[in-house]
Amino acid sequence: MRRPNLIGTAAASAAAAVLAGSVFTGGTTAHAETPAAFEDAAAPSAVTLPTGDRVTLLPNGTTAIEPAAGREDATFLTPPAGGDVVVVPTDRVAAVASGDEDPRRYNVSELLRAGETDAAAAPESELDDRAYAGLVPDTGTDNLTAAADLEKLNLTLLNRGGKAPDGSWILWSARDGSDFDAIPIDENGNGGVALPVGDYIIVSGFWSDPTDTTRGHAVLGMTPVTVTEGGTELVLDGADARPVSIDVEEPDASVLNAALHIGASGANTLGSGIYLGSQVDAFVLPEPDLPDYALDFVYQPVLTGPADADDPYVYNLAFLERGGYPADTEFSVADDDLAAVATDYTDLGTAYGAAEAETCDYGDHVDGWIGTGFCTLVPTAVPSQRTVYYTADPEVNWDNGLMAGPRTPDGVLTDGFVATSSAVYEPGPAERLMPRGGLSAGVSEGFRFNDGGLELLGADLYPVGGGNGERIILAGDKGDVTLSRDGEIIATATGLDFYQEAFFTEIPAGDAGRYTISVDATEPSASRDFGTGFSAEWSFDSAPVAEGELDQIVLPVVQLSSEDIEAGYAPKRGCQEITLDLRYNEYGPVVHAEDMTFEVSYDDGRTWKAIDIDRDGDTATAELTHPRRAKWVSVRMTALDDQGTEVTHTTIRAFGLR
Repeated sequence: MRRPNLIGTAAASAAAAVLAGSVFTGGTTAHAETPAAFEDAAAPSAVTLPTGDRVTLLPNGTTAIEPAAGREDATFLTPPAGGDVVVVPTDRVAAVASGDEDPRRYNVSELLRAGETDAAAAPESELDDRAYAGLVPDTGTDNLTAAADLEKLNLTLLNRGGKAPDGSWILWSARDGSDFDAIPIDENGNGGVALPVGDYIIVSGFWSDPTDTTRGHAVLGMTPVTVTEGGTELVLDGADARPVSIDVEEPDASVLNAALHIGASGANTLGSGIYLGSQVDAFVLPEPDLPDYALDFVYQPVLTGPADADDPYVYNLAFLERGGYPADTEFSVADDDLAAVATDYTDLGTAYGAAEAETCDYGDHVDGWIGTGFCTLVPTAVPSQRTVYYTADPEVNWDNGLMAGPRTPDGVLTDGFVATSSAVYEPGPAERLMPRGGLSAGVSEGFRFNDGGLELLGADLYPVGGGNGERIILAGDKGDVTLSRDGEIIATATGLDFYQEAFFTEIPAGDAGRYTISVDATEPSASRDFGTGFSAEWSFDSAPVAEGELDQIVLPVVQLSSEDIEAGYAPKRGCQEITLDLRYNEYGPVVHAEDMTFEVSYDDGRTWKAIDIDRDGDTATAELTHPRRAKWVSVRMTALDDQGTEVTHTTIRAFGLR
């Protein structure tokens, strides 16, 4: 969890109430009362469920699940929950439905808003104070006021073999979205609910568990039903459901995991998703006739070959449909129709085994996120090589992530790095390095908040990072941070862990002026060859904000990129072309460069050489001819933006030469 580094006791209690933590690509400073205004969409968070399974919210809105040891074949249900991410292992659904377990401990979003990352240990006072309808928060509406006007909807569930399923989650929703609730189902597959006469949608997920001799199966569906006078009987028969499956060319490929989601958006948002594991087959009930709703369908299987294969590979496939279900849900793909990306997973000076590194690849619609949003974490040693097959579709954008390094028992990265990138792939062979490398400064951001007259100023700082067609965030670095105003020091923080901690302090009420945030590395990670030292300084104007308001402070940086850099190294000989881009939090205010400079050092920062640049707006280019005996290139950049913010940052050993 990324924690605030607090200066002063007055700020501590206020900051604790508004900060939540994150782990996968660095942390975030999230303001609980105005999340849309400040929450860092590029940073994820993680919660360990009561079962020991860990759920991580990733940069692109995706959710990754790591089953606990001994639960590798567990399956997980993900019902829509009004924007919250709720993840319930299917083997705990019955306990939640019966009241033996608290559904609030499976609401990942709400736990993170409360700053809780261990669901089982979260105190009662920090749990959601809303009522729940089965697995999800209740809307608070209730149309069932006159018992005399109610009729019984009787429901029967049958699995693929015509018997009662082992588990289920069933929701009724008024067709106009005005009300909803869960329908309890007994061990015989029967359940019922009293409803007013009218039109409804039954959202269903039911499953039969795998055994030693048979695979399990899960059935998802959305079924319109009209409750009439005298009551209504509805049978949801798994035998009517279509199989959802995948066939690929590699004969020894097996499904590692798969996510299936069906959704409907209209007066409200309905749907159901399930994370299937490797031992459960998927099925979907007939497509519903819901003209007032926009339907969607997402199936994302991940397949791998044998662990000891001479030529390792992974299939990351995405079958997305807007406006309805696919005509054929038994998918088959040829390798020639896929992108076959020969990938070198590289390191930054330290090798990590598959137990300490993993990838996450998620395909989403280029026009926006749909579905449950699961990705599968695949163990991936660095360095290593494998072919990754991707669905090559102009409507599918792939977000790719690699995390490498040791972690705490809670899953927090303590050293190493995270690299992310995105691409729309074309069919055919391609090559990729991940990460490519080439360091400068990571994208940082600041904010100012007025909490009932208590004024707070903070920053989420990444003083060293990468942006060479990717985003690299480094873990394991510590340093000192100083905040001053008009030359007067207001606060300092020492030994700040930049990956896990945010800088955060109280400032005098009504304070205004020219502020400076200075960062110096005191304990850079000793585990890597790159980014062995760094510093940064931002100067900006800031004035008080109204009570309860938050003001984003743009902390721009200049990021370096070069096609000549591969796996952190560029050729010693020849002329190297460099591109410099002004970068800042893309979800905050827009700024533009007014000025920019670039310097290099070949002796780890003891001496510097100014480099001529050709700047056009927010982008500049430069050319480097390296000294014959040079081994490392360190960089120093400055910039002035059109809001008057000045930045200088230095990266020692930004890339190597060979």
